[in-house]
Amino acid sequence: MIKDTNINYSIKRHIEEHVKECIKQYQCVVLTGPRQVGKSTLIESILPSIGNYKIVKLDSTELINYAKTDPIAFFNEYQPPVFIDEVQKAPELFNYIKELIDKHKQKSMFILTGSESFELIKGVGDTLSTRAALIDLQSLSISEINGRANFVFEPDYNKFLLRKCKQKTQLEIFKDIINGSMPDVINGSKTNLDTFYKTYIKSTLFKDIREDVLNISNFEDFLNFLSLMASLVGETLNYTSIARKVGVTPLTIKKWISALKATGVIFFINPYSNNALTRTIRSPKMYFWDTGLACYLTKFDDPDFLLKSDFAGHIFECYAISEIAKGYLNAGKMLNMFYIKTIDPNNNKNNNTNFENHKNGEIDLIIEGKGGILYPIEIKMNMTPQFKYFENIKLLSSIKNKKIAPMTLICSVPSSQTLGPNKLVLPVYWL
Repeated sequence: MIKDTNINYSIKRHIEEHVKECIKQYQCVVLTGPRQVGKSTLIESILPSIGNYKIVKLDSTELINYAKTDPIAFFNEYQPPVFIDEVQKAPELFNYIKELIDKHKQKSMFILTGSESFELIKGVGDTLSTRAALIDLQSLSISEINGRANFVFEPDYNKFLLRKCKQKTQLEIFKDIINGSMPDVINGSKTNLDTFYKTYIKSTLFKDIREDVLNISNFEDFLNFLSLMASLVGETLNYTSIARKVGVTPLTIKKWISALKATGVIFFINPYSNNALTRTIRSPKMYFWDTGLACYLTKFDDPDFLLKSDFAGHIFECYAISEIAKGYLNAGKMLNMFYIKTIDPNNNKNNNTNFENHKNGEIDLIIEGKGGILYPIEIKMNMTPQFKYFENIKLLSSIKNKKIAPMTLICSVPSSQTLGPNKLVLPVYWL
């Protein structure tokens, strides 16, 4: 790890208040997320303040078999209110949880945590869909790491000024990007990034996805696929091209990518859709939740080398968008995040199948807020903001049924500033 002695290692998770509210209001709360992002730690830290819960950790073969083979005896011993950790290891429990909820009809009966997987999603969706609050926890945000309040993005200059963030150089920003946001790395308990991510990929990601997607059996094939995906952050995906490079079928690639999304490794931003928009790309763009994992997979371990690489702009965009997304998740708000990329009709080759070769206009991120207001955001790694970065707001000019907010530029400037009316510039580390 590239150490930063200014980091506050007593980290409070911003989603905590939202979790507490849901526990009070729902019969069951399901906290999901990738492995090792702190789900169990979060629940255990708040249990003393919310009630006398039994704690069951499905971390032994004996206890898992007990839950799977005799759920009635299991719940006779562990009656609600109960916290069950890693519940996806015993999906047989879901029907019995439903029966207990329907029988007693009480709030705060069950708290369940589990790493995102097809079994967990299926179990919650099939049996607990109207009875449980589903909450997604991701790795640490910039605000959590630095001990600041959660930030739900709004282009408000006065709110930005209230954050009073310590200035960071561009090199320090890229050092943070390489370090990533996994709690064990940030709190210093795992200091060797290579060892941490190598172990995480082989012992955690590969194991989870191999269990969910039966035709992944070779670790090297999986690592090659994962590395290729990391190199494509911020791009629309061509399944045929990825399949050809990995040596499998496009259908297999779709299954593998679905597994990455289900396990919380990647997420997608969909294109903004409006009848007034024509000649726009319709495919989603892909990002990693943890930039540290993406940097490890693309073999970037030096911030200066990363900063000067062709990958720098892509990973900087990934960093900014994932942080904005975490701010919304931690506040319990929906991710109404989109992008726009237009197709140049004069360079429309291969029947629109290879969009990345086109010379297009683009807005990196659009957030749809209350009342349908659209917040356009441009993301550049540059330290010097330029007027041309605001020009693509004209792509929204044809939309007449929505209010369009001024465009915000997120970049590497040392402090928030304006370039004139309706041109707000925000440092990425203020998110």
